Formats: sequence, structure tokens, C-alpha cells
Amino acid sequence: SPLLTRLVTPEEFGLVAVFSALVGIAGVAAGLRYEYAVPLAAADEDAAAIAAVVVLTSAGLAALAAGLVWLCGGWFVERLDAAPLAPWLWLLPPAIFVWGSGSALSYWSVRHHTYGVSAINRTLQLGTQTAGQLGAGFAGWGAPGLIIGYLLGYLTRLGHYVALLPAADRRMLFAWRWQRWRAVGREHWRYPAFSLPSGLLAQIIQLGPAIIIAAMFGPAVAGFFALAQRVVGLPIRMLSEAAGQVFLGELRGLERPALRRLFRRMVVLFAGLGITGMLPFMLFAPSLFEFVFGDGWAEGGVLVQLLIPLYIARFVDLPVSQLFNVLNHHQLGLLLTFLRALALVASFSIGAALALSTFETILIFSVLSTVAYIYRLFRCWQILC
Repeated sequence: SPLLTRLVTPEEFGLVAVFSALVGIAGVAAGLRYEYAVPLAAADEDAAAIAAVVVLTSAGLAALAAGLVWLCGGWFVERLDAAPLAPWLWLLPPAIFVWGSGSALSYWSVRHHTYGVSAINRTLQLGTQTAGQLGAGFAGWGAPGLIIGYLLGYLTRLGHYVALLPAADRRMLFAWRWQRWRAVGREHWRYPAFSLPSGLLAQIIQLGPAIIIAAMFGPAVAGFFALAQRVVGLPIRMLSEAAGQVFLGELRGLERPALRRLFRRMVVLFAGLGITGMLPFMLFAPSLFEFVFGDGWAEGGVLVQLLIPLYIARFVDLPVSQLFNVLNHHQLGLLLTFLRALALVASFSIGAALALSTFETILIFSVLSTVAYIYRLFRCWQILC
């Protein structure tokens, strides 16, 4: 990132943030959340059928995205004053398919407790993205090069999982079994019915602000926000999602007392880690950003300071959020995600109505979202008790 910020402008960073937000939001919907059922299926044959359903639905959503780009792409980039992004929106459909297929194999790995493979995979994905974006920056390719580098990471993720599949697993996953696919789709209907809206809303809450900020304050401000997300938000999310996958894999067969102990340990551990890790940013973020990333990037550090409560709350919440699905409280999980979405909408609506500055609007967003996360943790504890 310190190299990249000296090779691209905040505006270019903001354009990439908008594109990656679109991919991230659509990618969550790619498998209709059936991927969450892969680790919990009773038999490997059923798990393989669920993974195949995820790949098929990803292909369908990619086709739908292509139609939307054709119909609405011009209007979208005009609204965001982001004309250079227009031709690169056509990379959105293949990105959705690659994201969804990679998710299916990721949860297949979780099912078989191959956490080392998952860790290496995530490292390869992010390493490829970093190398690709740096190479594009040195070549002077601007925002298009950063977008290509971003997509290379997800291609690497998918290719790594496919390459390491045992032959027996590959035969099972790629066998054509239409009747079994339909059966598991009907059996696990709660995932698209409840987990999909919840997951989609959660991703909009996570990534949507970059698009909203670009529309309200311009691509440059979205670039500052994107740098804050890249330097602080992305590592936090990566760590908490990885912990959440392990948490999900360990839940099978646990009784309520054991679940309560595990939940309590996770919350206390991640709260301590989050506060400790955020302490330098609390005190010195603007100066650190200007020193590390170059002149003109201190505003990203100010945004980090405003978002610290939200980052810590999200860091604690994400690893344990699967409990709503595992305990069949899908409806409550969805309702609580709507509460977080309401915090997002209310924050930026207040900022627009009162003509508040960027910092004032982001502070309101951070506070309201933190309260929503804390309330969700409280309700999760109530369920366990």
C-alpha cells in the first residue's frame, strides 16, 4: 500500500473501490448462501451436490449481471462521475462466477478441516492481488490495472483449490447429478430464504459506503475511505472470517453449555485483540498515514480514527455470527442485519439532509453501526442462554 499510494491518485483508488464493492456485494449472492450448508451436510455426496448448486447459481447470477451492465452501466458511471470505469464493468460477470465457485470449494475445505490449505489459499489470493496491483501501478495503468490485479487474486483462489482437490473429491464434485442437486436445493431452502438477504445486506453494509461516498463526496474521498478499508478493514475482516470458518467447523455436535463457553471465549479474545491492535491507530492514524503513504493521504488516517469503534465491533461479531444459522434463528439474524442496514441508511441520509461534512457523516455511520453490532452480540448471547 505505501508503494501503491505513490503510484496512483485517490480518484483512481476510489474507482477501484467502487468496482470491488460491486463484485463483493454480488459475489455474496452468487451461491445463494448454499455454501454455508456444505460443512454441515450429513454425507459427502450431499455436500458435493450443494457445492455444485453454488457453482450453477453463480453462473446464473453472472449472466444476470451481464444484462444489468448492458442496460444500466452508462447511467451508473454517470451518477458517480466515474466515466473511466464504464468499459471495465464488463469484468463484473466473470468475477461473480469465479467468486462463487471459489466459495463452494472454500467451504468444502472447511468441511474436511483442511485449515492449512485455506490459510495458504487466502495468502495466495491477497498476495496475487497485491503483486498484480503493484505491477499495474508501476506500469502506469491506473484504475484499470488495479481492477485487473484485484481479479487475479480471485482467479488464483479458485485455481489453487481446484489444483489441490484429491481425485476422489474432484469426481464427486464434478459428477452430473441433477436430481440430487434439486433435492439438496429444496432441503436447504432456508439459506437462500433467510441467510441470503442477511448476507447480502451485511455485504452492502460492509462495501456499500464506498459507492455512497463516491456519489456524495466524489471518487477522491472514496479513495481515502478505500485506503482505510484496505489497511485496517481488510485485515480485520480476513482474520475474523478465517476464525469464523474454523468456528463453524467446530460447532458440529456441541451442546449448549459448550457453545456458551466457546462463544464467551471468542468474544473476549477478539475484543482484546481488536482493542490492542487498534491502539496505534487511535493515537497516531493521520500522522502514520501521511508518513507511510505519502503527502495527501492523511485524510485516510482521520477516517480510520472515526471508524475504529465499528472495526472493533465487526472484528468481534463476524467470527460468531454463524450461530444464528447453526441454531436455526435465521429470521432473527436477518432482522438484526436489517437493523445494521438501517444504521447505514440513516447515517448517510442524516449527512445528506443536514449537509454535513465527510467526517461528520462518517462519524455518525461509525457510532450507529457499532451500536447495531453490540446489540446483535447481545441477542446472540440471549439465544445461547
